[in-house]
Amino acid sequence: MEEFAKKIRRLRMSRNMSQKDLADLLNVDRTTVAGWETKDRMPDVFLLIRIADIFDTTLDELVGRE
Repeated sequence: MEEFAKKIRRLRMSRNMSQKDLADLLNVDRTTVAGWETKDRMPDVFLLIRIADIFDTTLDELVGRE
């Protein structure tokens, strides 16, 4: 989960997106994104798919699976 938290933050910041920007794209609250980045929460599989699409990456790469 730590890998995901770091990756989502890095991807978001590389695109100059705020937590609110990403939250708006996913129709979730900004505090939800903050929870992902602080390792308090993990998105469900459907949100993971949308996040991977937004950042043009694979699910495996997003969750740190090789």
